[in-house]
Amino acid sequence: MNNEIIINMEEEVFNGDMLDIGMDNNGVIYNIYKNSNTDFNVEYIDDKNGLNFIKNNSYDICAMFLSFSSIMLKANKKRFVKKIYEYLREGGVFYIWDLDKKYGRILNQSVKVKISDDMIKEIIFKEFNILKESSYESTKNILNDFFDIIDFKCLNGVYYIKAQKRRRNEYEKIENIISGDKF
Repeated sequence: MNNEIIINMEEEVFNGDMLDIGMDNNGVIYNIYKNSNTDFNVEYIDDKNGLNFIKNNSYDICAMFLSFSSIMLKANKKRFVKKIYEYLREGGVFYIWDLDKKYGRILNQSVKVKISDDMIKEIIFKEFNILKESSYESTKNILNDFFDIIDFKCLNGVYYIKAQKRRRNEYEKIENIISGDKF
């Protein structure tokens, strides 16, 4: 196993209706959200079938913690991000935390997440597919078609992106991106 990664999320605060998308129920986003909200609505999706039941313009926030990298192929990631764009309300915010994995590399990382003074979660992140790529730059480029990047960090093999739903007068531009006109 490679070096241990520590992510400090003590300062994170989420407000509004939230969609938490994860492939493993690590509870990181949920625990942060419930610490800062007394009356809250968090929907948790852990597979792509769960996305079929979500109404458009339903959420203020969408968060993915160590999950975006589980989506194979750039085209699938673009389609997925388009769905998130549709689920978010005007001005909605999309948060992504993930490991910066480039082609030809494998990952076997211990990730410790500090949620509060008394809560630390440890996650073992394994990705042995050398053909799978989920780098910071690639993710940022995919998001740029739908969102305005308002904050980003990439440090010690972990990236964080905070992006706001882009207001578009010409929805066709997004449709053209998805249909392949831009590829």
